[in-house]
Amino acid sequence: MNFTPTMASRIEMWPLERLKPYDRNARTHSEAQIAELASSIVEYGFISPMLVSGEGEVMAGHGRLAAAKKLGLESVPVVVLDHLTPTQRRAYIIADNRLAEAAGWNEELLASELAALSEGGFDLERRNNAASKFVHERHDRRDHRHRRRRRRSHPTGHGDQPTRRSVATWLTPPDLR
Repeated sequence: MNFTPTMASRIEMWPLERLKPYDRNARTHSEAQIAELASSIVEYGFISPMLVSGEGEVMAGHGRLAAAKKLGLESVPVVVLDHLTPTQRRAYIIADNRLAEAAGWNEELLASELAALSEGGFDLERRNNAASKFVHERHDRRDHRHRRRRRRSHPTGHGDQPTRRSVATWLTPPDLR
């Protein structure tokens, strides 16, 4: 099948006041997530443009818009998707969020990447909250599996108590681990 989809041909810089959040956007962003997005923009730059209609309605990037406002930015990069009908825009807003949720992780590769970053001196705790969450989530899952195995095999029935190692991991400041 020969098919060439419609593609955006350029990135534009638009002032924040030109952008209008989609008022029916069902996706929510906590203040903590907006702070993480703002930190990411400071660390790496605004490298993922927002997707907007020709009229400036935000289709993807509501959290980034809130982070840009929090940082006091005057303009942000956008990709204008003026080829979509209003119905297609509404459907895309939902589809874009659902597609991201459906993605998985290769845990082995992720662990390898996080270890390489840490060994290279990149402070995951201080400089990249999203990456440190992966580390903590992996510890949580590993500790949960360990406790479940201990609970099944521990003769006294106290196998569900946290191990010294897991307690130490959570109580030790990141720079001392």
